[in-house]
Amino acid sequence: MPFNNVRGRFGGVAVRRSLIVPSSSFTPGVLCVACGAAPVLCALIAPGLGLNPVLAAGAGAMLTGGVALTLLSRRRARGGELRQALEQLEPGTPPAPDESLADALARAARAARQRLAGAEELEATLRAVLDGVPSPVLATDTSGIVLVVNQAASEFFRERPGPLVGRNFEELFTQAEVLSLHAAAIQGSVGQGQVRLTGPDGARLYQVFACPTPGAGSVGAIMTMRDVTELATAVQLKTDFVANASHELRTPLSAIRGAVETLEVGAWDEPPMRERLTRMIANNVSRLEDMVRDLLDLSTLESPEAPVELSTSRLSDITSTLRDVFEGTAAERGLMLSFEIDPRLERLHTDPKLLLLVLRNLIDNAIKFAYEQTEVRVVGEYVPAPAAVRPGARFRVIDQGIGIPYGAQHRVFERFYQVDGSRTGHVQRRGTGLGLAIVKHAVRRLGGAISVESVWKQGTTMTVELPASVEFISAEPAA
Repeated sequence: MPFNNVRGRFGGVAVRRSLIVPSSSFTPGVLCVACGAAPVLCALIAPGLGLNPVLAAGAGAMLTGGVALTLLSRRRARGGELRQALEQLEPGTPPAPDESLADALARAARAARQRLAGAEELEATLRAVLDGVPSPVLATDTSGIVLVVNQAASEFFRERPGPLVGRNFEELFTQAEVLSLHAAAIQGSVGQGQVRLTGPDGARLYQVFACPTPGAGSVGAIMTMRDVTELATAVQLKTDFVANASHELRTPLSAIRGAVETLEVGAWDEPPMRERLTRMIANNVSRLEDMVRDLLDLSTLESPEAPVELSTSRLSDITSTLRDVFEGTAAERGLMLSFEIDPRLERLHTDPKLLLLVLRNLIDNAIKFAYEQTEVRVVGEYVPAPAAVRPGARFRVIDQGIGIPYGAQHRVFERFYQVDGSRTGHVQRRGTGLGLAIVKHAVRRLGGAISVESVWKQGTTMTVELPASVEFISAEPAA
């Protein structure tokens, strides 16, 4: 008959085991867990004596005597060790009194697998977070061996052969500042500094942070490198801008103040001097107005919130406005201002205010630096485009003047940059140094590009490309 539990005392040892083998199916080789003694002995006795397996197990235990007791003690010792291990795997959840060792082990295995899966998931999450940091990050041990790197660090050192993990920190960096920060971090100090490092994008400025690995004692260092090249450039540009703007504003203000003081001490009563000084004041006031206007234009163009108001505009209206603005100035210097515009550019999809700003500054520059009795040409060209894409427009402002030295051509779009005035003595009007900077930003806002071609003492051509800016026309004129 089937049985489930057996309670008894064999050889002075209390036994309580869960049995799952019915007497009718007990065969040699089935492990007996009733007494903890040699189960094979029980299996041999039961068939021969026709005994119930429980009695056979008890008889086997008494016959074996001290052997059974010894084996049971050993099993109990092993079970105690396993149960202690289970309690360590599952703190606060001791095995139930009637829970078999196999069930407890299975439960502990399930818990261990769950914890392992959780640890693997956490490790994957931390790895994803680390790789999501755009700055290179490295972790080393106390001897300087790299233990962990993120994806950005791998990209930074992609030209170095071999894996990064396992290499010495000094193999990756040779800069004394970086090595000093790393050594201090291993000793428990936090530090940072700016270092110029050469990476896949060339030499750039990095803010290097170093700190000891969190935990008890100093067990390594974590190094983070943040690219601050653009930030440093912006800070430098801001500093230069303030210095240049202050200088440019101070010059006309000083001239105005000097003229006023001269008039106050008696020059007012001398008509020729009075006329000369009042004209000086008027010219410098005009220059201040131009500078304030250009500063406002530049500030507006550099603001990301400033909208670009695209609409269908007539180019003939823009050229008419430009002609009215510059004809008088051109006539003063004996210059001829001509507009050569392709008729297909009449309807443009653009911001008319920005386009007017671009052409106005380019024409103003051309008139300033052109030789007298020459021509300033404004050429508008139609640029074909693939089907379903708007054609583009190309504007060229061409002068015959002093030109721009080759070494200065890459700098003419910088704010306040002006070619050496000592070589431009025939230029009667001094600019603010902001015109071409305004043009560059305005063209970018229109989605275009600007380039310069110049030959020293022969002339300059400024070219503005505005792709997809011409409204579709039904048919193009035959060539």
